Amino acid sequence: MLPNHSELPSFPPFANWKGISQYFPVQSDSVWLNYCGTTPVSTYAIEMMNLYFQEYSRFGIFAPSFAEPTIKAAIRKYIAEILHCDPSEIGIVHNTSEGINLYSHSIQIPKGKRILVLENEYPSNVYPWEHWKEKGVGLEFIPVGKTPDEFLTNLKNELEKGDVHILSLSPVHWCTGVAFDMDVVSKLCETNHTKLVIDGSQAVGHIDLDFGKTKVAFCAFAAWKWLLGPLGLGVVYLSKEESNGFKLIFKGQASVVNDSSYFPYRNEWKPAADQFEQSTINFNDWIYFYASLKMLSTLGFSRVRERIYEVAGMFKDALHDLGFTLESDSFPNVKTGILAINGHKDPSKFQPEAIQAFLKQRKITAAVRLGRLRMAPHIAIEEEHVARVKVALEEYLKQN
Repeated sequence: MLPNHSELPSFPPFANWKGISQYFPVQSDSVWLNYCGTTPVSTYAIEMMNLYFQEYSRFGIFAPSFAEPTIKAAIRKYIAEILHCDPSEIGIVHNTSEGINLYSHSIQIPKGKRILVLENEYPSNVYPWEHWKEKGVGLEFIPVGKTPDEFLTNLKNELEKGDVHILSLSPVHWCTGVAFDMDVVSKLCETNHTKLVIDGSQAVGHIDLDFGKTKVAFCAFAAWKWLLGPLGLGVVYLSKEESNGFKLIFKGQASVVNDSSYFPYRNEWKPAADQFEQSTINFNDWIYFYASLKMLSTLGFSRVRERIYEVAGMFKDALHDLGFTLESDSFPNVKTGILAINGHKDPSKFQPEAIQAFLKQRKITAAVRLGRLRMAPHIAIEEEHVARVKVALEEYLKQN
């Protein structure tokens, strides 16, 4: 007999984190340090998916433990808890680019105004705004600066010009790991009558975001980074204020109320955040995402963030011991889980691509971004993984 919803698999709370890597097979004989890029699946998500597939094979879309409204409500509840917002403000999409594109093409911006994005921003937060350049709206970049305070000065100078309609910002830079003070950013935007839009892919699940305090019009982010979800699933947030009068540029089968009744055709649209789900969704991904969020919720969302910082701190100490320097050395009081290695006390030894290739041969996965070697750990990393990376880097330094 298959279990009902109350008997779905549970996840242990891991009071001291010891042994949690056993739930992440990728860590069994390797070290995955690209959690801000993509995240391999956990055995807990696999277990949940297997249960769903068993039920789906017997009951089809009527799988008793996985009713679509129940799963959607649970996902929205978890995300609302993370963002400190109302579940009705949450919608589900496929990725950040889709979410920002849909929003960007559904709003109005007066001719002569500007859109600001971050210098060296990820393309998903640049390309969706480019169509506005053909409509008399400027698209410009804000210099990041060397520290968060320098960025805020650069931002203040731009906003005070009075013509910025939208600031579309990633609260954490995907290459350097620098995290910005979003409370200050939000207040600057309010003071200068600028809408704040967020690309949250490197932030949600990684740093504390409180949309109850920080005034954000819209946010989109990927599920497969710090939230440990599936590739090809994303989330949008549309504030209640921004929802007033909002209508998505596209209309699909699922855009209207009572969408399961196909006739007569309808003109009554669903609430704003729901409009982003235009038609049949990839429910398999929803189950995967639900499992990952349930796991993180069991561990405690804030506790998970602190563990990310703790593990990042272990790597930071190990890297400094070996003579490496990091971008975060310029902002030591800012919490971040992204370690961007930018040099070594012997400059000849810092060759990011060569180090990345050397580590890859030893089943250690890192990334190279903007000339930095980037490492991004998560809860699946334990002390023995840090030690393994340190040993590998020691070996590299001796050979070079």
